[in-house]
Amino acid sequence: MKKKKSLRGRTILLLTVSFAILVIFSIVISYLFYSNAIVVGSSDPEADRRSFFLIFACAEIIAAILLVLVDIIFAEMYIIKPVRRMTTAIASIEYGKADEYDERDSIQSRLALKNLGIDSGDEIEELYRALQKFQVDTSEYLLDIRKRSWEQEHDTMTMLDNKEKFEKRCKEVYPFVDKLYIASLNIVNLHIINEQLGVEAGDSIMTKVARELRRITSDKIHTYRIVDDHFLLILTGYSEEDAVAFVNRWVDRVGRLNRVSDVFECRLAWGGAFGEGDMDVEDIYKHADTEMYCNEIVLKKQLEAKG
Repeated sequence: MKKKKSLRGRTILLLTVSFAILVIFSIVISYLFYSNAIVVGSSDPEADRRSFFLIFACAEIIAAILLVLVDIIFAEMYIIKPVRRMTTAIASIEYGKADEYDERDSIQSRLALKNLGIDSGDEIEELYRALQKFQVDTSEYLLDIRKRSWEQEHDTMTMLDNKEKFEKRCKEVYPFVDKLYIASLNIVNLHIINEQLGVEAGDSIMTKVARELRRITSDKIHTYRIVDDHFLLILTGYSEEDAVAFVNRWVDRVGRLNRVSDVFECRLAWGGAFGEGDMDVEDIYKHADTEMYCNEIVLKKQLEAKG
């Protein structure tokens, strides 16, 4: 592809051609119409005409060169340099991914345009103000997109990924991992807390579970609130033994969810399923849910007998 000339190169070329045409035109007009008046009464008219021509031509060329240099300096200072600064500032601005709600962009890069402070009072300043407005409008637009995207894929109460995010990953991520372990979790006796202590107490229990899940969330560990007190803990790249051991340690650490002084226990029941290679993610999820419900029935009976 043919390389385009820069604004500076085109400015120099335009000024050079313009002044070259002006110089040639001035020399020709002067030689044809004014040189005769200069040599009137001269003993050697031709020699004097040549001398006049050379002196006038040199003076015109020198003046043209000086004017080109002055114009280039002014164009560099008041047009090219401000445009280059604005271009550099715009190029340095970075925005995070549109699907991330958290603001993680460089504040310094977004201040680059504002810090230019161009106030030349001409079209360059108008362009500068237009770019500033464009930056603000773009930032507002992206923030709005991030907020909507975040709300669509997260549970606002627990700040965990929601069912929609889980279903999206089931199609776009999990079928392509080597190993996958899905742990399905339910809170046993949460309804008793809601009935005896109130809904706020029940919400605090779910908030506690969500907080503990967020602490272990990473690139290889995904956590979800699917509905009500049903949560998912998904590990990618772990062997079945390591995944089971990890979930067991986490459930043991979380322990009893309500106060020890309460006459009943509120605990997490969970079940898991493992897959690797060519696997059906939905089938793994169903197996994990089935095991969780079986374990929940057993845990409820144990807690009832203990109570």
